[in-house]
Amino acid sequence: MRKVIFLLPLLLSGCAWLAPHYKRPEVSLPKTWDGVGAVARDDREWWQRYGDPVLDQLESEAQQRSDDIALAKTSLSQAQAQYSYAFANQLPSISVAGSDAYGKFADGKVRAMGQSFQFPNKTSNFGFVGGMLNYELDLWGKNASLSQAAKAGVKGAVYAQDAARLSVAAGVAKLYFSLRALDRNVAILKDSIRTQDEILALVQNQYDVGAVDALLLQDATERRDTVHAALPDMEDQRNNAESALSVLVGRSPQELIQTGIARGQEIDNLKVPDPTPSVLPSELLERRPDIAMHEQMLIASNFNIGYARAAYFPSISLASLAGVNNIDIDNLYRATSRSWTLGAAMAAPVLDFGRTQSGVKLAKANKNQQVTLYQQSIRTAFKEVRDALLAQNTASERDADNIARDEAAQQKLHLTTLRLNQGYASQIDVLVAQSTVQLAELSRVKARLQRLDASVDLYKATGGGFKASTPDGKK
Repeated sequence: MRKVIFLLPLLLSGCAWLAPHYKRPEVSLPKTWDGVGAVARDDREWWQRYGDPVLDQLESEAQQRSDDIALAKTSLSQAQAQYSYAFANQLPSISVAGSDAYGKFADGKVRAMGQSFQFPNKTSNFGFVGGMLNYELDLWGKNASLSQAAKAGVKGAVYAQDAARLSVAAGVAKLYFSLRALDRNVAILKDSIRTQDEILALVQNQYDVGAVDALLLQDATERRDTVHAALPDMEDQRNNAESALSVLVGRSPQELIQTGIARGQEIDNLKVPDPTPSVLPSELLERRPDIAMHEQMLIASNFNIGYARAAYFPSISLASLAGVNNIDIDNLYRATSRSWTLGAAMAAPVLDFGRTQSGVKLAKANKNQQVTLYQQSIRTAFKEVRDALLAQNTASERDADNIARDEAAQQKLHLTTLRLNQGYASQIDVLVAQSTVQLAELSRVKARLQRLDASVDLYKATGGGFKASTPDGKK
């Protein structure tokens, strides 16, 4: 029985039993994506589905050099250090203690415990060298709760890093697509400028001979000026997109100034991936790193309640001191006696004017906040998936409509050119038809960009191939 009583504190120590039992909050989830099926596939490197090696290289560069990912790694290192510190608090601390003094005992005598001890009546060295052990019995799981909370913080930081990687990958893809769209728009506008200049020159000739009035000339001049004014703005947007992409992938200031972004596939040649999601609604909780991160923060707040509750109970500490003493010797390390002590101390709260109660209330309020944030992250995730699916459908329809409109404009230009060759149309008619084609191409580029962006949003909304560990450690 004495052995059981002696071992009981050690058995209880390290158990966070004052923390509430964690149970994942229940959330009502849909069974399907509103009639849209799911196709199982590996989306971990989803950007490769667009078929552009330059994009693949930019994604690889960003994953290695992005500042956002570097900051997430730093946060993970901080969380790991905090966990190591909290875990070490559950273990004894051993330190070396030493002291040395120079003096003498009055009359060469020391009286202690009813006895008198005789020492040389002269000035001497008094020294001690030994070791000290301190250990707090964690009977109520205070340190264990803090350690478990820090452990959940490490997992949360890992998931936050995964979320940063996914966000950076999506940002790189969308910026690259915007850059390719702007490249195409700049080329179209330059063609439009040449077309409008030619139209204005022909109208000017007709006006000079009195074939057209001033109103028609003014109309042609305004169209030419509008196209000329649009080009610098479009070039500025392209330059800004290129700079933003360089920053996102983590390029140095020298590279930012001296090295541009390589170009790969034209925006019309980029592959548009399958718009169906790769996960079922019931799987989304395990496939979003931000949701997994919020759940770990919830688990940490759950253990923080146990840490706060432990303040209601006494704290018991053990301390041991062992070493060697010397008296009246020249060398401290030539001991004349050995000594050791073993002590225990207990401190129990009696009256703290509500400090502990307030701490528990604060921990519970923080847990309730984390529950709300966790549920909010789930709602946000399903909203983003829904929006991405709807955007996929509308963008696909818009892209198809613009392709048809562009083909119709191309056919009209072809027919007008044939009429010109037969003498039934003028050069201005051909140029106007050509201008219509250019406007249709601008709309087509915009529609294709929206479709590509919608596909990126869907990959991001479904977690990009990420799969989190469940609270029991399984995947």
